[in-house]
Amino acid sequence: MLRVWTGEVPASPVQPYIPLMTMPTTERGRRSRERIVEAAADLIHVQGVAGTSVDQVLARSGAGKSQFYHYFQDKDELVGAVLEYQNRTSVQDLLPFLLDLDSWEGIRRWFDIILDRQEASAFRGGCPIGSLAAESSESHEELRGQLSAALRVKGEYLQAGLDSMKRRGELRADADPGRLATFVTAVLQGALLVASVEKRRSALEDALGEAFRHLGSFAEDP
Repeated sequence: MLRVWTGEVPASPVQPYIPLMTMPTTERGRRSRERIVEAAADLIHVQGVAGTSVDQVLARSGAGKSQFYHYFQDKDELVGAVLEYQNRTSVQDLLPFLLDLDSWEGIRRWFDIILDRQEASAFRGGCPIGSLAAESSESHEELRGQLSAALRVKGEYLQAGLDSMKRRGELRADADPGRLATFVTAVLQGALLVASVEKRRSALEDALGEAFRHLGSFAEDP
């Protein structure tokens, strides 16, 4: 194990894009802002940024325009908040698995839980961060760095696990954990996109299987 999970989520390496001055100072205000962000995240995941209007977000969250503009300067700032929210919640949801990526069994369990949860959601929308990055990285230059970092977060957990395996002599000396983690991240993002379009388990299952076999090709013979 990389470390023992205490139930607390480590600080995200992706810093929120939202300026601190827009964060509410009261619990009621924070809950109101969070409802808006959650509604926007759900809509953007399915409809995309361009297909989601502020009015739709307000209707879904039950908030008024005065509330919205109290917390956000504009829609772009809301998109930044959605990115931070998606990254934080996705890491929190998978954290017990991400902390266990220093063994072949742990990596296999991570792949399996990704597959099972995508199937349970009917492959709806693919990866929310990947979808947001695909749509916004060119048109929102100020978000590019945050999008890049958010896409790398889970790969950084995998890299840490592979580093640990290499130190224990479970990976060949020529294995590069950083490059392998980047490879898996790219395969996963592409496979999630294909599975979301084709709505079939095998699209994701086959890609994850090949990624696992590629990682296994660097295993040190006992």
